Amino acid sequence: MNANEAHARKQALLVRIQTEGAEAAYTAALEVCRNPKAPAPARATCATTILRAGGYLNAKEGEGLGKEPHQMTSAELNERVQELRAQRSALTDEEDIFG
Repeated sequence: MNANEAHARKQALLVRIQTEGAEAAYTAALEVCRNPKAPAPARATCATTILRAGGYLNAKEGEGLGKEPHQMTSAELNERVQELRAQRSALTDEEDIFG
C-alpha cells in the first residue's frame, strides 16, 4: 500500500469514527443513562459525556449554547449549515410520512 492509499484509508476511517462511532457511542451512553439498574457512577459518567459532547460543559460563562455567526470560523459556519440542512431534511421527511 502506498502513502496515498494509506492516507485515503485513514481519512475514510476518521469519517466513520466521527459519524458511525459517535452515533454508537451516544446511543450506548444514552442507554446507560436511561437504565435505572445501571450503577450510579456509570450513569453519571455517561450523562457528563453526553453533556460534554453536546458542548454544554465547554461553554464559557455568558457565551450561551453557541456562537453568533459573526464569531464563527469558516469551518464552524460550514458545520452549522450542515446541521441546519440535516434538521430541515428530517422535518421534511417527517412531513412526508405524516402529512
